[in-house]
Amino acid sequence: MGLAIRHHKYYPWILVGLLWVVALLNYLDRQMLSTMRPSMEVDIVELQSAANFGYLMAIFLWVYGFMSPVSGMIADRISRKWLITGSLFVWSAVTLAMGYATTFNQLYWLRALMGVSEALYIPAGLSLIADFHSDKTRSLAIGIHMTGLYAGQALGGFGATLAAAFSWHQTFFLGLVLLEYFIRWC
Repeated sequence: MGLAIRHHKYYPWILVGLLWVVALLNYLDRQMLSTMRPSMEVDIVELQSAANFGYLMAIFLWVYGFMSPVSGMIADRISRKWLITGSLFVWSAVTLAMGYATTFNQLYWLRALMGVSEALYIPAGLSLIADFHSDKTRSLAIGIHMTGLYAGQALGGFGATLAAAFSWHQTFFLGLVLLEYFIRWC
């Protein structure tokens, strides 16, 4: 955003609104896989195993957990705006690639990469909000931002419905379409 907009009195709230959408997409992408297992296991038979599906879900969480403090250190050293933007594009590309995956191993490594890219968002996003909000508005701004996480998680639950109506491949592609509309809107 231009320098004039950044000095506008509403900019801190515009920032929260933009980050709300990014947070929604962050949690939407991570949640979709867990709801689409029945559709995906038809094509990727390893997912019929509860243990394999658990590995697929766990790799994301292990990598995300490990990367969270590392991401905080990175966000303290480089431009948070560019870190958020880069993270958004990487996890969107990973979501798109998951729609093309044909093997369990491909999904596994894509999930690990998603853990890295999505972990980069939260420390940078919350820090950016804190940079633009004073003590009087910071908690409200972060609270509003957090609702984007939960809205994304709830909307990700519809992944199974979309996968049943279309295909799990097309459902992953939908995440990229949402990103495209967001970018055009901004």
